[in-house]
Amino acid sequence: MQAVIPDEPEERWSLARRFAVRFLLSYFLLLLLTYDHVLLFVPRSEPVVRKYVELWYPIVVWVGKSVLHLDQDIYLLKSEADGISNTAFGTVFFFCSVALAAVAAGIWAALDRRRDEGRLSAWLRYLLRFMLAVTLIHYGAIKLIPAQMTAPPPLSLLLPRVADLTRMQLLWIFTGTSPVYESLTGLAELTGGVLLLFRRTTLLGALICAADMAMVVTLNFCYDVHVKLLSLHLLAMALLLVAPDLRRLSDLFFFDRRVERRAEPALFTRRRLDRAAQAVLLLFGLASMALGLSSAWKIYQMFHPPKPPLYGLWTVEEFRAEAGPPPWRTVMVFRSGAVRVERTDGSWTTLPAEVKDQARRIRFEAGSFSFSAPEADDVVLNGVWNGRPARVRLRRMELTRRSFHWFVDLREGDEEALKEK
Repeated sequence: MQAVIPDEPEERWSLARRFAVRFLLSYFLLLLLTYDHVLLFVPRSEPVVRKYVELWYPIVVWVGKSVLHLDQDIYLLKSEADGISNTAFGTVFFFCSVALAAVAAGIWAALDRRRDEGRLSAWLRYLLRFMLAVTLIHYGAIKLIPAQMTAPPPLSLLLPRVADLTRMQLLWIFTGTSPVYESLTGLAELTGGVLLLFRRTTLLGALICAADMAMVVTLNFCYDVHVKLLSLHLLAMALLLVAPDLRRLSDLFFFDRRVERRAEPALFTRRRLDRAAQAVLLLFGLASMALGLSSAWKIYQMFHPPKPPLYGLWTVEEFRAEAGPPPWRTVMVFRSGAVRVERTDGSWTTLPAEVKDQARRIRFEAGSFSFSAPEADDVVLNGVWNGRPARVRLRRMELTRRSFHWFVDLREGDEEALKEK
């Protein structure tokens, strides 16, 4: 015989509170219909979601043009179902979903007055834990193995002038230049998401997720990242999970009062069904972690093939050759068999090259050099270029050097230069 969980004494809720719970539950269920991080686990869901979104398209266009008076083109992306996002369609679709959820919640609250409100709020809390956990576990995993902001960034991303970069590209490069920093941010997101999988640690997980997402939202807005709506939704989910415990938290942190355990209503009257629901949440969380780690490892391997000798970006500090003026300004060694060089006129070309690490030689069509590395960030090439003796001194560019220094060595004149920067 299955154990039955006793119901808590029923609390009489106001109409506003009944509406709020039903509105949030209706809205997040609508969001779930196009939520990528959950639909990944539903086989063949993409065509169905695409059809669903296409049904909304004429409504969204009418609302955008006739109600919101938008000047932007409203379109659907061809490559994927464009749900709630920062495209014109996704933003108007968001307002339409809010309106539909409000109508549904109003009718629901007016007609359904005998519902167990505590159990309904428990289902809302379960849905929020589910959506937030699988999302932050996924993002945490692909940052833990630094693959979201590929770390370190591919050398080609470091070539444009800083002023030519978008703010989002600058943020990606800033984060990716320190793999340890990216991994730590991923660990924070992963920790918060995992704690949401268990009922007793939900509050701690929600607090960690709220802190994480507050920073993410700030970065998305300040660096113009195109997932502002998604990050706002994740922050809202975390804050909604924290909200029922705000009084207990204020008693603990501000008033030095004793904090009692808060009883959380069960999802089902039968304990076995309630445990099964918690097990489903745990399984989805573990699946999201496995998928995130697997995807991150594939991306990491793709962007981190075996590095050839002299891999990196090098400034040509000296090029002495009897054949004429220095032909190079920058050298990029990025893969075996080729070297990219920037000429003094600013143009780039790819030179076939063979680099032999054991013999410490690099061979071009126009000549060959032996190289030595007196320091980790400096390389000297001695050899022949266009049939004439040549000597090249290369210095590794700053962002491609090792990232941590305990002692700062400010030589004479460096301090003034640092102040000017």
